[in-house]
Amino acid sequence: MVSSSEDRRHAREEAAAGVPFVVIPDTPSVLVTVTDSAFREVTHAMGTIDTTLPPGIYRIEQRFGGEVESRFVEVGTEPFTERLALPRMPTPTPVEGTPTTREDHRAAAQRWSTRATHGTGTPTLMVLIRNLRRGWQLDPYALEVAGEDGTPVDGGAGGWEPSGGEEWSAWSGELPPGGYRLRLRREPADGLPLAQALHVLDGWTTLVFVSNGPQGPQPQFASIQMVRHGAGWQSTDRALGLALEAALSGLRQGIDLVSTRQLVELLDAKTLNPFMGIIGAHALLLHPVPDLERIGTLVGNLMHEAPHHPDIAALSTRIGEPVAPVVSPPMLAASCRLLVKADSVDPGVLRDGSVAESVAEHVVGRGVWTTWVEQERGPVGVGARDALVDVNVVAPSSVSPKWSREADPVDRVQRYVMDIASVEDKTVDDVLSSLEPKDLCRRTGLPHKAVDKAIEQLRRPQGEQGE
Repeated sequence: MVSSSEDRRHAREEAAAGVPFVVIPDTPSVLVTVTDSAFREVTHAMGTIDTTLPPGIYRIEQRFGGEVESRFVEVGTEPFTERLALPRMPTPTPVEGTPTTREDHRAAAQRWSTRATHGTGTPTLMVLIRNLRRGWQLDPYALEVAGEDGTPVDGGAGGWEPSGGEEWSAWSGELPPGGYRLRLRREPADGLPLAQALHVLDGWTTLVFVSNGPQGPQPQFASIQMVRHGAGWQSTDRALGLALEAALSGLRQGIDLVSTRQLVELLDAKTLNPFMGIIGAHALLLHPVPDLERIGTLVGNLMHEAPHHPDIAALSTRIGEPVAPVVSPPMLAASCRLLVKADSVDPGVLRDGSVAESVAEHVVGRGVWTTWVEQERGPVGVGARDALVDVNVVAPSSVSPKWSREADPVDRVQRYVMDIASVEDKTVDDVLSSLEPKDLCRRTGLPHKAVDKAIEQLRRPQGEQGE
């Protein structure tokens, strides 16, 4: 007969070897990390952790969408199970179950995705600004929707529908298919006139959800979806909404944060929401060894659902498929980089003289969306903080020389080449001889036209440069 003391000894020995330790997060895209009392990592995983650990004090940390939460737990001799609620992550889309969603926000999204605030007809574009915290000031007219040529199309302040209580502000209207831009109506604090690419397709409605922070709207953190024209936004699928937020967070950080289950959800949603499929394809490209065959099948399906979309054209170049010259900028910055790379190898992928080419020449790194410095509007001098003016008509002395120089893509290429020549103690001609134009395109992130012009000017005799 085994004594009770022997039972306790066996229990201690088994515990020392490890007891079952299970952590179950609320969504599979949470990165869970467990550290011991000495803050040494003992295990980590995307989603559920199922392992064995010896008794002790542990710290469980979960990361999702840029938010981090942690807690200390004590593991004894009995099996340990801990369920983790979703971190309090603010989401631009009013996803159910997240801390920043509200019923009136969801109702506004549903209403104004099917009814126009400006003009008549069924909207093909909706922009909804949401206040994520009560008490933050929301300027309901802070954003402006403009056409591809920079002309406002939103009807000014009268085209927007504010909530009346600084909770949200919506704009929606029936716009023709093509490229558009979203920007601040007034000059931003840093003086740079930035715009963000939007795209409208025939038969679809593009939905743009923008969070309002303590400093105003944050379009760089927007979430974008597409639904069939007239269908309106639906808030029923919480898992899909969280999958989208996880994928966007991964694109911001350059790492794959989408679980296998969530990736399937994104890809399965492509027929009802093609932009989910586009995001899913970019999530696949974040894998160290992308499955190009799977991406090719996905792109083929997306082309069937939403032809002529520049983001889909960009994905097509990644799998080696020919595309028609792209004239409108894609919405995702990752798509823009794909198009620039393709244009460096096959000049003309970005149509010469198109808005897409001009945007690619002036792109700035600002989140996951294609954002650029508008050349139609330049920062003005002191005393005109509420205006942005045409750089072609404003007095040259009122435009910052530094801004003008950095905005010139040809000058950027030339300075890059001259910097290499200086560092490597070579002549400019030697540097140009050692680099193919496509290499300069890749290194500077600029399309072929700007690079070709820079090379041409650098190879001119000294007295003729700049003419």
